[in-house]
Amino acid sequence: MRTKKNLVVYTKLLGLILGVILFAEVRAEDYNIVERFKLNEDRVKTYEMMNSMGHDFIFGFTGLLGDDFPDFVDDAQDAADENTQAAADAFFDKYQNTEQNLRVNFNIGAPLPSFSLFKAKVRPSLRINGNLGTSIAVREGEPQINDILASITGIPQALRDAIASCDFSGIGDNVDIVVYARDTASCITNAQATVIGINKYFTGSSLSSTLFLYAKAEARAGLNFDFVKGRHWFGNFSIYGLGRADYTQTITSQAFVGDAEVAEFPDEMNTTINMVTDFRLGYRNKNLRGWAAIEEIKIANIGNNEEEGGELIYGNDPLFRLHGEYLYRFHGFSVKPFVGVHKRKGYDFADGAYAGTDLGLHFWGNRLGVRARGMVDKEHITISPQLKLWLMHLDYMLKVPVSSDVDGVKPATIHSLNLRFFI
Repeated sequence: MRTKKNLVVYTKLLGLILGVILFAEVRAEDYNIVERFKLNEDRVKTYEMMNSMGHDFIFGFTGLLGDDFPDFVDDAQDAADENTQAAADAFFDKYQNTEQNLRVNFNIGAPLPSFSLFKAKVRPSLRINGNLGTSIAVREGEPQINDILASITGIPQALRDAIASCDFSGIGDNVDIVVYARDTASCITNAQATVIGINKYFTGSSLSSTLFLYAKAEARAGLNFDFVKGRHWFGNFSIYGLGRADYTQTITSQAFVGDAEVAEFPDEMNTTINMVTDFRLGYRNKNLRGWAAIEEIKIANIGNNEEEGGELIYGNDPLFRLHGEYLYRFHGFSVKPFVGVHKRKGYDFADGAYAGTDLGLHFWGNRLGVRARGMVDKEHITISPQLKLWLMHLDYMLKVPVSSDVDGVKPATIHSLNLRFFI
């Protein structure tokens, strides 16, 4: 009887989440490449969260790629090499209103001896993670001055503030904003203009398209503590150092013509290192379990390069999670429907809602088997088979868009491959 009640509760929750996903109103907003990156990355992290690394995990590697990303990079390089306005315009026209994604991620783990604390079984482990990701979008229309100013990175924060304070009200189409700030607005010196960069930051026109680029690299290292208390309570606590550096640029086709490097990373990065903690608390009752979590809670700043490289664009906002699932097993076969939501500053709750089901076939204490996952969110259907082979997992993920337009761009079809090893 209790199992039936749990299943009824879960079914109602599943219906609510699916309603949020399928019928949420689409917001009409200007495109923001950083917010799009946050949302896309948090969705991938949510998928990875459900593939628990466990205490005996030692190494994992994940590569994620949008369908058109390799062709996009080749065509961009060809347009830059040809160095003509016609080639640049043709490239922008070809990829207009599209989005490109790339992510490379690795994890290293080392299990440490278990112990008991306050009647809870604690299993600590050492964890090291590094990842590099980028999002690129080409949108129809001219860039706004604020977009271009936000993309000036890798220079001292005081210099970024200086050019941001300039009066650009009289600027025209296809104008280098740094030259304009130096020669017309007279708010920066020639030496300052040289540091910022000439022939890189252009206004567009009503007939032009704009390329938005954002890239982030981060590394984290620290300790993770999984715990179980009694039959019902479980969770984990992590404390680690988190280092981040990021870069953004708003590019018009004019930047492809001339001597300047397109999307050239600055000499000084805005590297920021913080002491951070994650906390998750869960409750299980027979087949039903759920948890709430807060991740990337900043405890203290260890160091930064703001004076030379400027402020971190991504920010230091935490990630909030709620997740629930119901596991049914029968002679090695399992069904696990799940629902959840994640939220970070930069996107809405409806954007972070998801629901899906895992189907599994398991042998030898869950060490061998296959799992098929189907999952849906506001923008994609995710299909993922996983193969378990004793000391390793091989996992493929395909995300197919169900939404044809998000803030003026079409979400990409995404492929991901993950390989993990255990002891």
